[in-house]
Amino acid sequence: MVLSKFAFSPRPQTLRVVSAADLPHRRPPLGWPVRAVRQASLMLCASAVLATGAACQEGPPGDVAGAELRRLAGDPLVERFYSARGWSAAWGEREARALTEALEAAPRHGLNAQPFLEMIVASEDPARRDAGLTQAALAYAKALAHGVVDPNSLHDIFELERNNVDVVAGLAQALERGEVADWLASLPPQDAEYQALSRAYLAARADPAPGGGLEDGPLIRPGGSDARLPAIARHLQARGYLDEAADPETYGPDLVAAVRKLQTEAGLKPDGIIGPATLKALGAGSAERARQLAVNLERRRWLARRPPATRIDVNTAWATLAYVDNGAVAWSGRTVVGEKKRATPMLQDSFRQLVVNPPWNVPQRIAAEEILPKGAGYLRRNNMVVQDGRVIQRPGPDAALGLVKFDMQNEYAIYLHDTPAKALFATDRRHRSHGCVRVEKAVEFARFLAERYGAANFEDALASGETTVVELTAELPVRLLYHSAVLGPDGRILLGPDPYGWDARLAQAMGLGGGEGAASEAESAGAVELGP
Repeated sequence: MVLSKFAFSPRPQTLRVVSAADLPHRRPPLGWPVRAVRQASLMLCASAVLATGAACQEGPPGDVAGAELRRLAGDPLVERFYSARGWSAAWGEREARALTEALEAAPRHGLNAQPFLEMIVASEDPARRDAGLTQAALAYAKALAHGVVDPNSLHDIFELERNNVDVVAGLAQALERGEVADWLASLPPQDAEYQALSRAYLAARADPAPGGGLEDGPLIRPGGSDARLPAIARHLQARGYLDEAADPETYGPDLVAAVRKLQTEAGLKPDGIIGPATLKALGAGSAERARQLAVNLERRRWLARRPPATRIDVNTAWATLAYVDNGAVAWSGRTVVGEKKRATPMLQDSFRQLVVNPPWNVPQRIAAEEILPKGAGYLRRNNMVVQDGRVIQRPGPDAALGLVKFDMQNEYAIYLHDTPAKALFATDRRHRSHGCVRVEKAVEFARFLAERYGAANFEDALASGETTVVELTAELPVRLLYHSAVLGPDGRILLGPDPYGWDARLAQAMGLGGGEGAASEAESAGAVELGP
């Protein structure tokens, strides 16, 4: 969804429309926002002097006509703001300066202050100036509180809990209390991961390294030799993985250790073998890293600021799972999630039941496209029957759902479950399912939950071999997220791949460029495994 915002040209009397989707994304030279906001503040004060012939006024001007504000308030948020205050002026010089100075913080959020500043009019007309300040404040507040891009404009399914802030009421209260800067600073996420992403973004912006410069070629294995090793060493040194960038003749232990660390932080198998994926991760320039960090900051701004303290978070970009107990990770593991054409959606759900020894009610499309054409022999070999026109796989250790299903209930038939295909968890290409989430050590995880949530009959149900519903004593929330940049255990930001191409799609919507989207690594990993 593209929201139209009124923005004011530097020329007085000229009003132009700017898309909110374009607001934060034209990348200016470093240092520009600080100079520009200070110049804007001076221009606002100067315009007030020209208009009144007096010193800068601290309170809202009293000679602003309500009819003129009505004419200028073309944006619904601006209209609601002035309507609530009886179409009276809102901005004195002190709060105007606070706003322009608050915009200095825009780059910390992967945003560009310039388009917001362009909404602020240096005009002799007090009404235009007041409306411009309100427009800029609301647009910036909305970007911080809700994000710039509506996720529902990019994804058919987006059902994560959103942040819910009334920026109109918030701005009115902040102006009344003289706390505009503090209010704006309170709107973005305040958690440690967001702050670390912010610092990494600023560091990437300040890094002049252009990236690239690494040629494709045969795999480089530990102990081998290759003419590309000196360039690889220089890239590793520039990225902070290697202390000295010598010109190695062989691929020795120090270089291997640096490559393995890079691979770990890029979500690749840390085997030390330098292939196309490793070269791509190493060759990512500062602009590419900044773009990835900016879209990940945006995704965090979409979300409710206080998720359930106890929950399961599945990160489908990295294909990992974490059980968070009262804010601390108490269980973590790998998952197998949807392949690119059947991507696991971003949604929030919950479950209160474990289905032990579950049958698989095969979705009609999978049955029609992948199972029934293989004939009756295939059905028999896989313990499948057709009942009332539906294909059902009977329970058992070799069934697609394994021995336990975490029984989320949603219209998309997306849930967590066990799998007999354990070997996939050892790979770094785990986007192989039809959309559901296969959980590493699922039986152990279910046992862990059963003990915590009072399900004393779990072991008996498991041993029986019969399909049994095991009730938990509390509803357990689940979030399916897509975060390609995450905070690692050592405090470093890890930049992983973009298996669904969703980072690239969001970057385009934000005006950051970056091509058509990364191809999923899962696409070359083999066929999608049987199962949901």
